[in-house]
Amino acid sequence: MAFSAFTWPFRRRSSSGGGGGAGPSKPAAAATEGEEELGVTPQLLDFLRTLSPDAFKASAVQLNQGGSVEAAGELSEWQQRHAVLVLGRAKELAKIRYDLCPRHMKDKLFWTVYFLLARSYILPYELRAIQKEKVRRMETENGKPKDEITVEVEMQESKCSRGSRTLPDDDSEIQDS
Repeated sequence: MAFSAFTWPFRRRSSSGGGGGAGPSKPAAAATEGEEELGVTPQLLDFLRTLSPDAFKASAVQLNQGGSVEAAGELSEWQQRHAVLVLGRAKELAKIRYDLCPRHMKDKLFWTVYFLLARSYILPYELRAIQKEKVRRMETENGKPKDEITVEVEMQESKCSRGSRTLPDDDSEIQDS
């Protein structure tokens, strides 16, 4: 019943890797790349081992006082995939979620708190996924090759991060000629 608010499934995906294989195979290597892309790193897993239900409860109380829970929207596609993967890899988090939801907090609040607590570990991966999605969207809209779009996105992000800096003197001389 707590799952009815979400449109994505909380089921395990079967993996052919298994628990104790003789050595790494290509599917296991591909799974590791997928985990890395979704931000499920050893550092994140170590951090999740330190969390407790009380940390989630305290953060939820702070969020409720600030009124930011209502502002939180649905999880993005990347966040959904990350949540499914992290529940399968971090049994501690799955146990905390089982203990808290729905008795102490709703599932939506749990994931809002989780993404706030784990933000410093997963933010670079989420930003990279957003950038890839922008490139994919721009590529389909413009029909340009991927390399040109990537440069445009990087230049656009660079301009935004620099603000309104001027070009060095060497570059301005080259542009004048």
